[in-house]
Amino acid sequence: MRNLFYGLAGAGLLLLATPAARADWTPLSAKDLSGLCHAAGDPVKHAQCLSYISGIYDLQFAPKMPAGVCPPANLSADLLAEVVTAYLDTHGDGPAAPTIGESVVRFFPCAPGAAKKP
Repeated sequence: MRNLFYGLAGAGLLLLATPAARADWTPLSAKDLSGLCHAAGDPVKHAQCLSYISGIYDLQFAPKMPAGVCPPANLSADLLAEVVTAYLDTHGDGPAAPTIGESVVRFFPCAPGAAKKP
């Protein structure tokens, strides 16, 4: 019983010591993502570009591909980043995450007569 008490007390102290969320945090903009993706010769920024795009893609499309969207079987992180960057270059600024989804939907429609995904 004593161990349970100490465990709960320790957990409470950890919660009190956790810093509060920053109120000034803003999501990555499409313009900033484009800057990361166009940073030629900077492997860190290139990795940030690939990681961000791949993560958002996984969150939006990995659980279930929407109907009418058919990415190629050979889709890689690099190809996905090229597609997203091309879309970013021709569209206005805004939050980056939905822009990634828009680019996938626009660049990878299912071919006419192809089996549509449910």
